[in-house]
Amino acid sequence: MTTCLMVVVIFTASKAFSQTDAEYKAKLEALNKEMAKNMLAGNIEKILVNYAADAISMPSYQPISEGIPAIRKSNEEMMKTGVKFVSFVPTIKKVFSSGNLVMEIGLYQMSMTMPGMEKPMEDHGKYLNIWEKQKDGSLKVKVETWNSDVDPMAAMGDMGKK
Repeated sequence: MTTCLMVVVIFTASKAFSQTDAEYKAKLEALNKEMAKNMLAGNIEKILVNYAADAISMPSYQPISEGIPAIRKSNEEMMKTGVKFVSFVPTIKKVFSSGNLVMEIGLYQMSMTMPGMEKPMEDHGKYLNIWEKQKDGSLKVKVETWNSDVDPMAAMGDMGKK
């Protein structure tokens, strides 16, 4: 009888901590909304609380950053250039989990300004985030990468024709 009760408790506890991919998607949509809000506000520290200590960031057109201090430095250097994000809208296309990880594949649309620009520059592309499940049930970014769908050389070619 005791063994049967123990199996029921373990099974129930494991179900309580496991989530479906749809539940992870809802959780990630909320996290992405909060991170986008902080990105638009330029609040790097509030964004970084969502990263694992050993997170890896692989942005478009920049070197890899490993660990929160390196990711912070990369973001601070970008902000020093005067870039200001005007809008950022991520759209999750797929979420799937395996073991201790949740993978998120999506698309993004954004606009930003830089000193001397007359109007915001538009960008769109795709991203992949790998989130690590934490013991408290939260998720932290373990690996992230994104790439623009906009060819910067094509845009420069258009500028040269004017």
